[in-house]
Amino acid sequence: MNTTIHPARFSSTFDIEVYIRPADGQQDWQVFDHGPGIFHIPPGHEVMVRVRRMDDHLLRELVSELTGLPFLTALNLSENRNVTDTGLAHLHPLTHLTNLNLSSCGITDSGLAHLCALPHLESLNLAYCNRLTDACLKHIRAMPRLRYLDLLGCLSITHAGLSRLGRRDLTIHR
Repeated sequence: MNTTIHPARFSSTFDIEVYIRPADGQQDWQVFDHGPGIFHIPPGHEVMVRVRRMDDHLLRELVSELTGLPFLTALNLSENRNVTDTGLAHLHPLTHLTNLNLSSCGITDSGLAHLCALPHLESLNLAYCNRLTDACLKHIRAMPRLRYLDLLGCLSITHAGLSRLGRRDLTIHR
C-alpha cells in the first residue's frame, strides 16, 4: 500500500483530474482537484489521475511529471484513441500503479508487453480496445498480481483463449 504519511505534493502542466481516497482502499475515489497546477495531497491518501486528449508524445511528458510519486496508484487514460502501444512503453516508471484504465485506447496485443513492467498492477481495464486478440493473453498471464481484468467489447478475445489463460485468481468482466 502506497500512502503519504506526511502531506505530499506534485505538479502537472496538463489538464488532469486528480482523485484521492484513503490508502486503505475501503472508500471510493473522490474528486480532489484539477489541473494544470500544484496539488497538495493530504496524509494517508492515494491518488488517481484522469487525463483526456492524450497521445503517445504527451503521455511521455505526463509520465515524466508523475514518475517517483509513490502515492500515485491509479491512472485513467480511457477514451484516448491516440494512446497506442508506443505510449504504453512510456508507463514503466510508474511502478506504484495498481490500477490502470486503458478502455477505448488504440492499443494492440504487443503493446500489453509493456505493462509487465508494472509490478503492482492489480486491476486493468481494456474494455473496447477492439484491436486486442487472444494473442494479448500471454502478456496478461505474465502479470502475477493482476486480480481484475475488464475485456468488455473486446470481441476478438475468445472464450477459448480465456480458458487457456489458466488464472483462477483473476476476475474477468466481459
